[in-house]
Amino acid sequence: MNKRAYESSLAQCSLWNRKQARLQPESRRVLLALPERVLGASLASLFELKGFPAQLAVDASSLRRIAGEWRPHVLFLDTRVGGCGNYALVGGLRELDDDANRLIIAMSGFLPEEPIAHLKEAGYDGHCRRPCPVWQMTDLLDEFFACHAVR
Repeated sequence: MNKRAYESSLAQCSLWNRKQARLQPESRRVLLALPERVLGASLASLFELKGFPAQLAVDASSLRRIAGEWRPHVLFLDTRVGGCGNYALVGGLRELDDDANRLIIAMSGFLPEEPIAHLKEAGYDGHCRRPCPVWQMTDLLDEFFACHAVR
C-alpha cells in the first residue's frame, strides 16, 4: 500500500511557471500568507532553519504591507486569505507587482479541491494542496532558488 501518494502526484504540489532571479542565499526572502498564526509561525521558523529568511502575514492587509516593504521573492498564499475564493487577491498582487520574477504559490484547498486550471488562470505560478508537507514546500524553494544561485 502506498502511504506516500502525496509526493508522487503533481496534482498535489507543483510549479508550472519557471522564473529566474540571481540571488545570494541570505537574500532569498519567503513570505507566508496563512490565516492560522501558529501554523504560519512554525512554517516560517522551519524555512529559516532551512536557510530561507521568512515572514508571516495573517490577513490581506498585512500581506500587502509586508510584500510592499519586504519584497519577498517567493510568496506562499493560502487561498483563504482575504476571502479570495475568487482569487482576486493574487490578481491584485500581480497588478501591483514590480518584480516580474516573484513566484506566487497557492496553498489551495483539499476538500473541496480547487481546480488547478483556475489557479493558473488567476495568476499563480504553482500550488501546494493543504495540508502541505513542509518537505514538499522546501523542495519547491530549493528547485526555484537552486537554479538561480549566484556562485
